[in-house]
Amino acid sequence: MDNDALIQEINRSYPLEILHIEFHREMIGRVYFLRSRHHKYVLKMYRSSKKDDVLQTIRILDFLHTNSYPVATIVRKNDNSSYFSLSCQENWNIAIIYDYEEGTMPDGKIEAEHIGQQIGELHQVMKRYPHKLINRTKNEYINDYITIMGEMDWDSEKIQELKLYGDELWKRISKLPTSFCHGDLHTGNMIRNQSGEYVLLDWDDASGDYPSMDVAYMSDDTHFNEFHPSMYDRTMRLFERFYSGYSRTCSLSGNECNAIFDFIAVRHFQIISRIVRSQGLSSISIAFCEEQYNWLTKWQKLCLRGAANR
Repeated sequence: MDNDALIQEINRSYPLEILHIEFHREMIGRVYFLRSRHHKYVLKMYRSSKKDDVLQTIRILDFLHTNSYPVATIVRKNDNSSYFSLSCQENWNIAIIYDYEEGTMPDGKIEAEHIGQQIGELHQVMKRYPHKLINRTKNEYINDYITIMGEMDWDSEKIQELKLYGDELWKRISKLPTSFCHGDLHTGNMIRNQSGEYVLLDWDDASGDYPSMDVAYMSDDTHFNEFHPSMYDRTMRLFERFYSGYSRTCSLSGNECNAIFDFIAVRHFQIISRIVRSQGLSSISIAFCEEQYNWLTKWQKLCLRGAANR
């Protein structure tokens, strides 16, 4: 489907009179910016396999909107439904249109306390959420990364080391309390609006898993590709600032606080899997595998030293 045909299909389903469409990015979903004569919107397409995530996103956003929590507004179709099916867009055949959110991406370090307070409020509000949340598996968080390394025909001994590390991470994480979790919380997925509120975006990874994972991802002061020993202490300091706001409405146990370093390792497993499954095996190289292996094994050792000093 070309852009003109896509515009026509949107205008048949929505009272928006879209005039222009612009591709933005692709990962779990494919994102476009839409323009009418006077307004701007965001179109997000999903693969058919993600329909359950799409429906959950709609339910969560409707619930949070009803409870006055700042989230992006879903644009309703002519028949008042919340998503539409595309007639011919390869396997990208489910889509949602949102109002475009005006604002700026926040500085996660400078604004850590304020962001922490609002995320605490999110977790508190979601305790009243009436629907069952999706629970994601070890395969999604960790094991698929190991499978991909095998598909790359990479060093089997190093794959085994990463598998053992993943098993160790999961053994600790799976014992943590579960509740609502956004699952992909970082400043790139939020907009600070003119009221100073943080409007959260991209709810595709939301689950009923680990609230402490949201805290960990917002406290992550590491560099994804370049390892430096200072990252552990920097992350601890950022966590302390974030938690000073978060703890005004929610609290974490000692094990949950300690787990922020485990979740940062899990994030590596998860993101690499996501990249490859959306962009193909050719999107990474053996050199990249080596780089990530070195990062993760160094992080593991650094965390062991950090835990011994706490």
